[in-house]
Amino acid sequence: MADALEARTRRARVVQAAARVCAQGRPEPEPGPERAVERVLLLGELARLPSAQQQALRLAFYADLTQSQIADRTGLPLGTVKSHMRRALHVLRHSLEPEPGVPQPIR
Repeated sequence: MADALEARTRRARVVQAAARVCAQGRPEPEPGPERAVERVLLLGELARLPSAQQQALRLAFYADLTQSQIADRTGLPLGTVKSHMRRALHVLRHSLEPEPGVPQPIR
């Protein structure tokens, strides 16, 4: 129940943010070369994760499934799905963090 509520809440926030941008008359930014590089880096780091963690993240972010739905689909216990996702996100966060002292592009 809580996972479904969180998924609906997340989608509602995205829709509201998109509506605010459209109401302000600003077009959505075109994906530039920086975004392409970020996607390549993210996909590379995702590929380094263990397969169970990859599967959990792909189902959550690409198929927009809740953790309960992922557990049902994969047959894994809910706690295991939560652990896989937490560990995977932790690894991605640390592997994709900018190094201190390295200048970042201006956005």
